[in-house]
Amino acid sequence: MLHRREDVQRLYLPRSQGGRGLKSVEDCVRLEEAGLADYVQSSTRPLMVAVAKEGLPLKEKTLTQKQLKEQKELERAEGWKNKPLHGQFLRQTEEIRDDATWDWLRKGDLKKETEGMITAAQDQALRTNAIKAKVEKQNLSPLCRMCGEKDESMGHLVGECSKLAQAEYKHRHDNVARMIHWNIAHSYGLDVSSKWYEHKPEGVIENDHVKLLWDFNIQTSTYIQARRPDVVVVDREKKTCNIIDIAVPVDAGIVEKEKEKVEKYQDLRREVARLWNVKAKVVPIVVGALGAVTPNLSKHLDAIGVTTRIELLQKAALLGTARLLRRVLEA
Repeated sequence: MLHRREDVQRLYLPRSQGGRGLKSVEDCVRLEEAGLADYVQSSTRPLMVAVAKEGLPLKEKTLTQKQLKEQKELERAEGWKNKPLHGQFLRQTEEIRDDATWDWLRKGDLKKETEGMITAAQDQALRTNAIKAKVEKQNLSPLCRMCGEKDESMGHLVGECSKLAQAEYKHRHDNVARMIHWNIAHSYGLDVSSKWYEHKPEGVIENDHVKLLWDFNIQTSTYIQARRPDVVVVDREKKTCNIIDIAVPVDAGIVEKEKEKVEKYQDLRREVARLWNVKAKVVPIVVGALGAVTPNLSKHLDAIGVTTRIELLQKAALLGTARLLRRVLEA
C-alpha cells in the first residue's frame, strides 16, 4: 500500500489534497492540546480562570485548534511540493490541474496496492533506469529499457515511449474511450451491454434519434488528413454533431493536448457541418496518465451529455498506467 521511497509527508494530508488520509498520532495530541488550551482560556468557571492565569500546565496559547490543523496541512503540502523528486508532479501540474485531479483518491475505489503504485509513480519513487543511474548512482544506462531512445523517466514510461504506444497506451486509451462511447449510447437508448467494461463498440450504431460512430473514417469531398476521431455523435433531432477525441497524455501536457485535439479536427468540423447540414463542434476528453485533469473536463463531459463521474474515467486511465508499469518495471 505504501512504497518505501514514497513521500512520507503526503501520508498525513487529506485525500482531497492528494494525500493518503492517514491520521498522525502526533497531530492528534497537538490538536487536543490546542483544544484544551482554547477551552481553559475561554472558560468562565473559577477554577479554569485560575489555571488560565497561572498558565500551567498548558503552554501559552498561540493558535486555535483549527488554525493549528491548517498550519500542519500547509507545512506538509509545501514540504511535499518543494522536494526535487517527490514534488515534481505537483509543480508540473500546479497551474493546470483542477481539484478533481484528486477525485480518484477520494472516490475512485482502486485497490490499495494499485493506489500505492500510482502515488509512488507521481512521487518519482519507482526505480526506473534514470533513477537508478542518476539518483542511486548505479553503473548502468539511464535509457529506456523498451525503446532505448530517451532516459527512462516516469513521464517517458507512462506517455512517451514509442515501443509502448501501439499496445499499452492504446489499451489504456481504448478503455477510456469505450466508457465514453458506452455512456453516450446508453443515454440515447441504444442497445448496449449493462456494464461499460463489457461493451464492445461497433463502427456504426443508430436509431431514429442518433447515429453513433466509433473509430470511423469519415468520407469527405475534399482531402482532410485528420478524419478518424474516436467517437462521433450525430443528433438527428437537434441537428448537431459532436466530434469527440480522447487522449491520456503525460500529465504536464494535458492543457496542450486539449488544444491540439481541437485544432486537429477543425477542418473535419467545417466539412461535416457543410456536408451533413448540422452544427458541429470538437470536444476533447483528456485525462492525464497519472490522473491529472483540467477544469475543462467537466464542461466537456456536460457538453456531450456524459454522466460518467470523473473518478471513473481516471480509474480506467490509472488501471492502464498501473498495468504498463507492472509489465515494464517487473520484467
